[in-house]
Amino acid sequence: MAVLVILGIIIFLFGMFSGHDWSQFFLKRANLDNPEEYSRYAKLSVTFLSALLIWIAGGSAFDSADVERLGIAYAFILLGDVIFFFNVHSRWGVLSFALAHFLLIRRNAFGIPAWQAEGAMWALLAAILGASLLIMFLVFYPKLKNNRPYFALLTGYAIVIGASFWAALVAFKVGFFPHGNAILIAVGVACFFLSDVCVGFYRSLPKNYSMVFATYLTWIFYAPALVLTALSSYDLDRISW
Repeated sequence: MAVLVILGIIIFLFGMFSGHDWSQFFLKRANLDNPEEYSRYAKLSVTFLSALLIWIAGGSAFDSADVERLGIAYAFILLGDVIFFFNVHSRWGVLSFALAHFLLIRRNAFGIPAWQAEGAMWALLAAILGASLLIMFLVFYPKLKNNRPYFALLTGYAIVIGASFWAALVAFKVGFFPHGNAILIAVGVACFFLSDVCVGFYRSLPKNYSMVFATYLTWIFYAPALVLTALSSYDLDRISW
């Protein structure tokens, strides 16, 4: 019952801030200095509630150690969102999210040392990392070339999120997660990846409606990423709704 209530609140908040955001965008009423001036309160609540889904999993989890690993990762995700909420230096927020994804990599690729490696999966890792670096240098470097330290930080983060996406796909092959959970992980982390691409545009574009569009699009991917990855910690056959 608790899971259903939390999901209901998340869906309500998502509908509320999405409706507000996109009405502001289409009516050209968004605050270019702070596009999420009001909706950011609801958005931070969604991050907390998604973390809460993990922290209350208890006997509904498919593996107690997995819940601990994912719960710590979400603590850093929540910390990163709190940093950005209070407009603390964004570099600390990026570092917090990078650490969260390091933990997600460890969690989602759990069991990989005992896995019989397949060349195709390592080729996929190289392709994802190569694509991430290509996006950084072709798309974001022209926008951030005057702030090279920040570009270097974001490039490092792009490598981490790319590796995190790969680890989510590896979950299908390693076999630690049930198939349904592996699907939630793959779709959830794919949404994380897409939301971070949107954040990259938001952080690099000038203050115009293209930046606002990227800001609002971020949460179209980020909210599902949070919820789906959180639900991947549950035993889907005996989840206590």
